[in-house]
Amino acid sequence: MTLIVQSSSEDVISLPARLMKILNLHEGDEIKTVIEGQTLRITPLDQFLALRGVLEHDQEFDTAIEYLNQAWQEWQTPNSV
Repeated sequence: MTLIVQSSSEDVISLPARLMKILNLHEGDEIKTVIEGQTLRITPLDQFLALRGVLEHDQEFDTAIEYLNQAWQEWQTPNSV
């Protein structure tokens, strides 16, 4: 599959319908993206964010999520992988 890259607003990624179907994504889905070298990782947020409704006003949950987010951003793949 060949894709053409174009710039757009900072918080939008446009994907071909065929790729969206393969990735089981739908128009308007929110995703978490991580760029590692030449690799773009895409993770759907809907399942994870379902927890948020239950823990909407839980400060400890907010703190834990921030800690995980910082750790995720700093994590590096070991050279042996």
